[in-house]
Amino acid sequence: MVFTLKLLKVVCILVLVLVVLLLAIRAVNQYLIAKEGNKLEANGGLSELVELEVNGTKQYLLLEGKKKEKPIILFLHGGPGQPFPFGVSARGAFPQITEDFIAVYYDQRGSGKSYHKDIPLDSMNIEQFVKDTDVIVDYLLERFDRENVIIAGVSWGSIIGTKYSQSYPTKVHAYIGISQFVNDVENQKRAKEWLTEIASSEKNEKMLNDMESLEEPPYFDEKDKMLSKYISKYGGDNYSDQFVEKASIYGLIAPSLISPDYTLIDLYKAMISGATFSLFKAKDLQKEMKQLNLVEEVRELQVPVYIFQGKHDKITNYELTKEYTESLIAPAGKEIITLEQSAHYPNGNDLELIFTKLKEISLKEF
Repeated sequence: MVFTLKLLKVVCILVLVLVVLLLAIRAVNQYLIAKEGNKLEANGGLSELVELEVNGTKQYLLLEGKKKEKPIILFLHGGPGQPFPFGVSARGAFPQITEDFIAVYYDQRGSGKSYHKDIPLDSMNIEQFVKDTDVIVDYLLERFDRENVIIAGVSWGSIIGTKYSQSYPTKVHAYIGISQFVNDVENQKRAKEWLTEIASSEKNEKMLNDMESLEEPPYFDEKDKMLSKYISKYGGDNYSDQFVEKASIYGLIAPSLISPDYTLIDLYKAMISGATFSLFKAKDLQKEMKQLNLVEEVRELQVPVYIFQGKHDKITNYELTKEYTESLIAPAGKEIITLEQSAHYPNGNDLELIFTKLKEISLKEF
């Protein structure tokens, strides 16, 4: 008994030491990142956290760029409720972007630093997110005396970005979609067909039965979880093979762990409470996303369009997105850039390809 108590005491001390050590490492990294941000501003650049009142809620932006006269690119992160990697916690994380742009990293309504427990559930709808985006854009246009910005929507954020570009074309210089969303019912249908083919080729009776039990989409709750589990198992969200490495999920969230703009409470909101609120409690938003069909709702965009899509993506299906982009009426031009090594999450090589293309876009468009 005495030995057990002593062992427990030692374990508790070791855990405490480990926690203190991790917090110290976090604090050192926060200091270094903030120091680089201060240096950027001292040299005429920008590295600033901004709090705004947006349609009844406090929301947060991080503005970062090497030169203030560069074009503005507003990132609309994925999720909903998952502000990684292009949210407020991205200070210092993407010098490849801030070299050529003023990057605006934005924690959306209900996400990360912008999550508050008093956000009305009935405000969690696509129209409201578009309205929020317009407040952000107007702030940027007024502050920097610009006529328009580039909108970059990632996965869920591509819904907001596409809708915003349709509604406010004069405020958008170009639209960039990364893992572009089109129609979730069709995404699920094609994912089920793909998985059924795999199950048949592997003679996997359990998987075949599971696919049959799904019936017809849309899928919610347990059925959605089952489909997602199989998509993940076969690399439809994060692709790899003998020549290709997976995207590092840790690498996507790592900046948030050491961000000087995230308190530990903010980190909890980004990973737990905000994600739970947006993904599970906001059930009407989930239903709205399932009903959305951009093929019918957004047939034309009056701005230049650039779509980056993973060739192996089964969450926002590559072929579906390609078909949509080809059918989209875009008088100002359109281009789909295939990420050959990626599924839904761009891996390291394809992320560098995105950065390279962004530089080309900045040179071409400006």
